[in-house]
Amino acid sequence: MLGAPVSLRLRLIVSIALVLIVILAIGSVLVYWHAEHEVEVELRAAIDVGAHTVHNAVDDVEEAAHPLRHLELLVADFDGDRHLRASLVNGEDRVVYRSTPQPPSAPAPDWFYRLLAARSVSSHIDLPAPFARFGTILLQADSRNEISEVWGDVTLTLSILGIFCGLNAVLVYWVTGRALRPLDAISAAFNGIGAGHYGSRVKEHGPRELAQLCRGFNLMAEKLAEVQSRKHRLEHQLAAVQEEERSELARDLHDEIGPLLFAVSVDLSVLQQDEAVCDTSIAARIESVRDSIGLVYKEVKAILGRLRPASLVDLGLAQAAEGLVSFWQTRYPAVAFNLQAPAEGFGTSIDDAIYHIIQESLSNALRHGRPTRIEISVSLEGDGVLTMISDNGVGLKPEGHDPGFGLIGMQERVKGLGGILSVGNSAVGGGAVVSARLPLHPPTASATGAMLQGVALQ
Repeated sequence: MLGAPVSLRLRLIVSIALVLIVILAIGSVLVYWHAEHEVEVELRAAIDVGAHTVHNAVDDVEEAAHPLRHLELLVADFDGDRHLRASLVNGEDRVVYRSTPQPPSAPAPDWFYRLLAARSVSSHIDLPAPFARFGTILLQADSRNEISEVWGDVTLTLSILGIFCGLNAVLVYWVTGRALRPLDAISAAFNGIGAGHYGSRVKEHGPRELAQLCRGFNLMAEKLAEVQSRKHRLEHQLAAVQEEERSELARDLHDEIGPLLFAVSVDLSVLQQDEAVCDTSIAARIESVRDSIGLVYKEVKAILGRLRPASLVDLGLAQAAEGLVSFWQTRYPAVAFNLQAPAEGFGTSIDDAIYHIIQESLSNALRHGRPTRIEISVSLEGDGVLTMISDNGVGLKPEGHDPGFGLIGMQERVKGLGGILSVGNSAVGGGAVVSARLPLHPPTASATGAMLQGVALQ
C-alpha cells in the first residue's frame, strides 16, 4: 500500500540535504588527502633537519675527546623533539642510547592515527672515525605530534563545514517554507472551490511563478462564480416557468374539466329521472357512470392539490404541513409522525418548495421504506432554511438505481432557489434522510424575454 505523497517542501529539503552531504563527503576526502600529504612532507623534512644536525655534530672529530660521551649527548639533544627519535645502534643492531620524543599535548584518536600513520620514515647515518666503532645514528620519524596537529586542523575545518551545511539547511528550510507558503492558501482555496464556495480568493504574493498561479486561480474562481450565478438564474427561471405551467394546468383542470364533469353528472341525473327513456337496467348503468365521474372528479381535485395546494395560500406552511401529515396519518395509523415547523412562513416560493419536499419525501418513505417513525423539521439556520425528513425504514436502494421523477422534481425546485439538496441513508439507525437547505433570499431571475422564452421552450 502506497503511503501519503511527500510534500514539495520536504522533497526540496531532502534533495538539498543530499547535495550538502555529498559536498561534506567530498570535503572530507580532500581534507584527508591534504592531511596525509602534509604529515608525510613534515616528517621527511624533520628527517632531513635531524640528519643535518647529526652531521654538524660529528664533523669536528678533533673536539671529540670522548667520542661515546659525545654521541650520548648528541642522542640526548633529540629528547623532547616533536617529530624525531634518535638512537645509537651498535654493530650488533642493538640500541645503546635512544631519545624520547615529546608526547602530544592533545593526542588524536587512535582511529585517526591509524588512518593517517604514514609508512615508516627513517634514516641511518654513518659516523666518521673515531665515532664509527660505536655504531651508527638511526633517525626515526614520530608522526604522533604532527597527526595531532592535523587532527586539530581537520576538526576545525570539518566543524566549519558542518556548521555551514547546518546553517544552509536551516536557511533552505526557512526560505522554501516562506516561498511555498502560498501553496497552502491555494490548496485550501481549491478545497473551497470543490465544496462549491466560488467566492474563495488567494492573495497574489510570493515568487513570480506562484504569484502567476494565484492570479490564474483567482481568475478561474471569478469565472466559476459567474457561471454558477448564471446557472442559478437559469434554474430559478426554469422553476418559475414550471410553476407557471403548473398553475396554468391547475386552472385548466379546474375551469375546463371540472365544469364538464359536473355537466355530464347533471345530464345523467336528468336521464335517470326520465322514466320514458330509462328502465331499471339503464338506471343502474347511469348510476355506475355517475360514480365513476365522481371518482374522476376526486382524482382531478387531488391532482389540483398536488399542482397548486390551496392550503399554502389559505393556512400557511405550518398548517399545510400538518394537514399533509394528518392525511398520511389516517392511512398509516401505525406510523408515528413528529412535525416541527415555525408558525410563520418564509415567502411563497420557499414555502411552496418546502411543502413539495415534505410531500414527496413522505410519499416515498411510506410507499417504499416501511418506517414506524418519521421526523420532519423545518428551522432557520443562519441565512437559510433547513428542512429535514428522516425515517427508520429500510432506507434507499443501492447506488446505480435511477432516481424517480419525484426526486428529480425536488432537485429542480431546490436548485432553482439556489439551495442544496441531500438524499441518503442515515448513518445511525438506518432509514433515509432528505435534507434541503434553501437561502432566505433566492437569486432573482433577470427579466429578459429572450432567456425566459428559451427556458420555456425547453
